[in-house]
Amino acid sequence: MALKESIRFHAGTDVGRKRDHNEDNYLVDKRLSLFIVADGMGGHAAGEVASALAVRTVHEEIRKQRQVLEDYEKGATGAARVTLKDVLNLLEYAVQRACACIHEEASKDSAKRGMGTTLSLLLIAGTRGFIAHVGDTRIYITRNGICRQITEDHTVCGELLKRGKLTREQVEKVAHKNAITRALGVYERVEVDTLSFELVPGDQLLLASDGFHGYLHSEEELADKLAEKDGDLATTDLLLLANGR
Repeated sequence: MALKESIRFHAGTDVGRKRDHNEDNYLVDKRLSLFIVADGMGGHAAGEVASALAVRTVHEEIRKQRQVLEDYEKGATGAARVTLKDVLNLLEYAVQRACACIHEEASKDSAKRGMGTTLSLLLIAGTRGFIAHVGDTRIYITRNGICRQITEDHTVCGELLKRGKLTREQVEKVAHKNAITRALGVYERVEVDTLSFELVPGDQLLLASDGFHGYLHSEEELADKLAEKDGDLATTDLLLLANGR
């Protein structure tokens, strides 16, 4: 059985208990094995516009290159040969197109000025996972009962920790530590993190906005929740966990 045919996915979103509208958007394309989560920001519901535009544009751009992905999975040779770097470049191009589209849309309407969105995407091709990421949405992997975060948070806190400027205890006291340092649409282009990794049977991957992971106490806690065999039940339980906190 091909890897794609053995993938099971479960998705959920919730407005939460603080706002009257949901600025998150997500997409699942089973045929492409493409999964996206985006968390918008901006006044007058502009965050919803930004995240929806990001998801739609990235999906369209990747769908246009379906043949490239098929050639990669088949291990095509000669002129059709596609490398890991080619796939990562395709994802980065799609995210940059989305960034430019959001920026252009914002420039047309003063109410949308400065709108933007985070975005994390996972594409599975062959036996590899490919990631493109901007902002503080996250992708986690659980393997053999151990969970870890794959992506890096593009926040003040994340940048300070990465540079080794402050300890985690010191960072906790920094004002606006959760402020995002990268987002799609604020400028015409954005720096995109891309990476690929080998998948093994039994891997679980979770894409989540900070509306969920901001209430998570530890990666061990997440691993325990994902040990639930019923994926729909696990998804519902994670939403209940965040709302409860």
